[in-house]
Amino acid sequence: MFTVSYRFNIHPHTNEAFEEAWKEVTQLIYQHCNSLGSRLYKASEDSYIGIAQWPDKQTWDESDVSSFDTNGWRSKLRACCESVEKLDELELIHDLWAEKAFN
Repeated sequence: MFTVSYRFNIHPHTNEAFEEAWKEVTQLIYQHCNSLGSRLYKASEDSYIGIAQWPDKQTWDESDVSSFDTNGWRSKLRACCESVEKLDELELIHDLWAEKAFN
C-alpha cells in the first residue's frame, strides 16, 4: 500500500466549504482513480492534514482528477486553500490499525 499525506492551509472561515469540497473530490478520486480512500484530520482552525491511500505508487502517479472534475469540486477546494503542500510519500510496512490488526 502507498500513502500520501498533504497539509491544507485554508482561508479563514472556509472550513465548511473546504470540508465539503474535500469530501467530493475524494469520492471522485475513489470512484475514478482506484484509490483506497482518504482521511481528513483537522490540525488547527485553518489547517488540515489529508492522508490518502493507494494500492501502489504507480496507481497514484497515473491518477488525474482533472479529467472528470464533476461540478468543479477541485476548483472549489483550491479556492478555499491558501496553500496545499504534499508532506510525504509513504510505503506501508506494517498495518496495525485496530480495525484490521485486532479484530
